[in-house]
Amino acid sequence: MLYKAAVRLRKSPVGRGASALGKRARQLVRGGSIGSLGDGPNHWAITRHAPGKSLVDVGCMWGIHGAYCFLAEDVGASRVVGVDVYPTTEEFEAERARRSSRVEFVHGDIHARETVEAVGPVDVVFCSGVLYHTPDPFRQLRQLRALGGETLILTTCTIPELPGLRNMAVYWPFLGGAQRRLWNLGRGEQLAITSPYAPEQGYGNWFWGMTPSCLESVIRTAGFEIEEAHHASFISTVIARRGPENFQSTSGDWFDPS
Repeated sequence: MLYKAAVRLRKSPVGRGASALGKRARQLVRGGSIGSLGDGPNHWAITRHAPGKSLVDVGCMWGIHGAYCFLAEDVGASRVVGVDVYPTTEEFEAERARRSSRVEFVHGDIHARETVEAVGPVDVVFCSGVLYHTPDPFRQLRQLRALGGETLILTTCTIPELPGLRNMAVYWPFLGGAQRRLWNLGRGEQLAITSPYAPEQGYGNWFWGMTPSCLESVIRTAGFEIEEAHHASFISTVIARRGPENFQSTSGDWFDPS
């Protein structure tokens, strides 16, 4: 009951305001390390890590029309590739034409080997708003690692820590209505949360809500070394380096282990 109350408080305007103030205070203490008031963590991270580097934006299209791809190009990335299971939008194509942009696009599923191969090795892997849309976040992280990038910028929805227990997570599909309502963030449609799980919608569903400690542990297990982690109410941004192999498959090569 106390945990439910804490979740509801964090969803409230008061809780969101306190989270924003706390985040800004941490910025000031660290000397503005995660950007100015006008810059979200994604903007700051791309601005910092993309110049002179090749970058792939995994999940670049839905609702943002390649905006982070164009940002990376603006700050001087040497090559920019967008990847999505959805085709390009009219907005993306219009902006690419307006800019005479060199941003590339690969239409495919990042879980597929051929998609990883089509992208080719890159320096920076950027992935925002995607991890909670897969039933297998570990495999997705392994595929992000297979892209060969020296830096991973990952932003995803998270849930509050459960006091006294680390590495906790909730699996949203097939929860009852009352349980789903607890996780309704009031940000529009959340398939499998604001409505029942919809198998025909595939990755459109919300699958895993991980606590920050669980998220960091999965990232480490997938073969990354975490350099920075910024956690706020229901959202986390992690910057990691591709580390040494930290998982050995004994049942077949269903991902690129390189």
